[in-house]
Amino acid sequence: MLLLQEIKKVVKSLPYLIFVAAVVIGLFSQGVFRFQDNLLEEPQPGGSYGYKHEEIPEIIMPAALQALLAEFGGNDYTTYPIGFIKHVKLSEGKREKMAEILSEITGADKETILQEVAGMTAGGSDNYTFQIGGEGMQQDGNGSFTIGSEEKQQNSPEKMTFAVRDDMDYARFKELMGKADDLLGGGSNYAVDSLIGYGTVPLTYEEAKERYNLAISSDKVTGGYARLFSDYAGVMVLSILPVFLAVILSMKDQRAKMEALIYTKKTSAAKLTFIRYLALVIAAMVPAIILSYLSNMMVWSSYHGMQLDYLAPLKYDFGWLLPSVMISTAIGMFLTELTGTPIAVAVQGLWWMFDVNLGIKTVPSAYALFRLAPRHNAGAYSWFRTQDYLEHFGNLVQNRLLMAGIALVLILLTILIYEAKRKGKFGGNAFFKKAVSGIRDRKNQSQA
Repeated sequence: MLLLQEIKKVVKSLPYLIFVAAVVIGLFSQGVFRFQDNLLEEPQPGGSYGYKHEEIPEIIMPAALQALLAEFGGNDYTTYPIGFIKHVKLSEGKREKMAEILSEITGADKETILQEVAGMTAGGSDNYTFQIGGEGMQQDGNGSFTIGSEEKQQNSPEKMTFAVRDDMDYARFKELMGKADDLLGGGSNYAVDSLIGYGTVPLTYEEAKERYNLAISSDKVTGGYARLFSDYAGVMVLSILPVFLAVILSMKDQRAKMEALIYTKKTSAAKLTFIRYLALVIAAMVPAIILSYLSNMMVWSSYHGMQLDYLAPLKYDFGWLLPSVMISTAIGMFLTELTGTPIAVAVQGLWWMFDVNLGIKTVPSAYALFRLAPRHNAGAYSWFRTQDYLEHFGNLVQNRLLMAGIALVLILLTILIYEAKRKGKFGGNAFFKKAVSGIRDRKNQSQA
């Protein structure tokens, strides 16, 4: 059986052994075999249940203003324009435009803001006071907030009060924050879709209890841990390492002069290519499936008596991780066969690097259509954020189907390249040499 032969060829190779070792080490470093240290606990009355983000203008506006004032004072803004962290320092002209934005938000004079905020920061003071309506929210040097009356704030002349204007409309506030984000080149926490991150409010007991019950009823506990494993496995190893395996084994065949033998076989190009691809995908998925069950089994005894979903790891392996393995392997095979070089490693590596650095600011962006590795890094302490997962499940399905579809298209193109090589129409690098030769001929003719 050709498939079995190809699988044996893959798993007996040194690159595959290195691949397996890298997968195990990468996942072990992320703590996927220590889930028993992160157990799901039923919330009890009178405790602290964590936080949630809500779009509450009365909370978002002073918090966002505080953050912007702090960064404005030091002229050092943190942004993530393409996923990577970037520290932005504004020119004098843009700094004045930012002061104009702060002036409209607070009602304070632009020159006062330029002088006072910079002076506060230069003096090492983080004691700003922020206010909405008649209540003030004060942040001390440790980052904690206190609420005080307007009268008390006015009796503290040593502190300069910068407050959101009483008549500031939230829609206008978001528009101004959007302008601030534009000044910074985008990717800041002041972007309209990121402002909700400032709306941090504590969970109530009832909300925590509801989340716990959902994790029990919907995830059957094991589903939450399987999702956490998939998050780590996808981003750390299975969206990048399979490309190495595909490239190395393809290049090995080329160096061993196997092309001539392969191209003269009676086996069709479609069958040969697809079987090779399937063998690589199966070989990459086997250790992932085994490790996912080892990880999940660590917590089974801790939930004795509960109804657990023992198929949860397998469901997430095929639904979440398989498309990442498919696209990484397909890129490796296609670009290696197309160019005869290991350029696929660089291409996949760049995509992986950008994807990882996009972070997990919000669940929707973590399930964005072109995410290579979806993110949902939420463990038992957050009750697996099961509701967030269920609400955006459709986005995840679209993403995974798209990745699998692109992978199959790339394999189809690889088949066409194989077929062209068999017919002598595409001799590896000869295609590129012919293209270069054509360019030179046209250049010589134009010079003549």
